[in-house]
Amino acid sequence: MRIVANIADAAILQAEKTPDVGASATMNGKFVVPVPEMVSVTLDSTSYVLPVDGGDVTSQAMAALLVEFPTYENIVFNPLLTALDMADMDLTATFPGPPVEYTRAIVGRGAGPLSTGIVPNMVGVLPQNNTVAPQLPGLLITDTIDIGPLTGGLGADEFLVWWRIYDISTSHDVTSDFGGTAGMNDPALKSVTEVDQEPAGFEVYLSHDDGVTYTQVDRVTPTDLVTMGTLLRVAFRNTSTTNRRLISSFAIMF
Repeated sequence: MRIVANIADAAILQAEKTPDVGASATMNGKFVVPVPEMVSVTLDSTSYVLPVDGGDVTSQAMAALLVEFPTYENIVFNPLLTALDMADMDLTATFPGPPVEYTRAIVGRGAGPLSTGIVPNMVGVLPQNNTVAPQLPGLLITDTIDIGPLTGGLGADEFLVWWRIYDISTSHDVTSDFGGTAGMNDPALKSVTEVDQEPAGFEVYLSHDDGVTYTQVDRVTPTDLVTMGTLLRVAFRNTSTTNRRLISSFAIMF
């Protein structure tokens, strides 16, 4: 299931079955709010996307996701919809090497002094840059997520991570009266395409020691980090040389 909302005011426009991988839909002026594939959300005239305050559709979806996995007691998530969500990403963070890797991503702005904001569905991990030595993968890392208060200070050692990525492309706006494009009057179209959620070259890592060490995780698969920890970070890494990976939402259960 996915929810389609209006960019201008985040009003819900429709809900639909999640299309098959490879299917595209025109989304000019709209964005997608993903619902994890194993759950559903009931919508009515009071349903809303923003603010994310516990009663919104994303919070309902995440609560339903936690119910599906009764082994876990807590869930933290980021729908990447607002400037506040972007403030939870650490653009100065590094991924341990060698060599040490640095942020290479497209994001909104979560802090001033200039205007803050974000375009939903457009937080992306860039393709790997192979024109330099050493090569530079795309990289985006969250800020510290302190789960101490949720666990009575004990932390956790077993986690499950969910995420949703899309491919978004925009066609050219063409208006012409000469050459091979004579007579064309085609608008620019923004298309959202459903993709494999674990494509080649896209890697997700979890740290529970504030980024000192990272362990690669599979999507919606339990990961045992052996020791207890309270300070989480998630790292999204892209070694594809051709495809950026646009992250729409992610969650961690523990």
